[in-house]
Amino acid sequence: MNLKRIDALFGQFLRGISMACFVALFFLLFINVIARTFQLAGFAWFDEIVQGLFAWMVFSGAAALWREREHFAVDWFEVTLGESPYAIILRGLISLLCLCFLIAMTIYGYDLFARSRALTPILQLPSSLFYSVIPLSGLVMVLYTLRDINVAFSDLLSHKRK
Repeated sequence: MNLKRIDALFGQFLRGISMACFVALFFLLFINVIARTFQLAGFAWFDEIVQGLFAWMVFSGAAALWREREHFAVDWFEVTLGESPYAIILRGLISLLCLCFLIAMTIYGYDLFARSRALTPILQLPSSLFYSVIPLSGLVMVLYTLRDINVAFSDLLSHKRK
């Protein structure tokens, strides 16, 4: 199996996590609305599960979008520069700034994960389970940002050779 195939499978895996969390959240919210509307039952554990699913949905979804460069970005200036070397340099600089942010997010996310000793009140799940997605997604985004920096550097070198 080649690297591109592994990368594609990893992207599907990240999207699958996000979609599974979204579907689970939809059904939990739907069941909770029905149960409260008809006063069938109250789910004391509901908030704990929603919090965990939401965290995993958001951060794994962010990593999936980052991997495919489908996240929101204001690229007017880069588009205006076209395929000039300045556009390539700008892409590289933006990637370097993103790398700085993502490294900080990963380090502080890991710190939050490592320090978390609390258990959720009802289900007694470790809250670190919810926080573990922050450094994991941060690491994924750091790796893909390094890819983007490498691509920008390669593009700049090949542009100079022309």
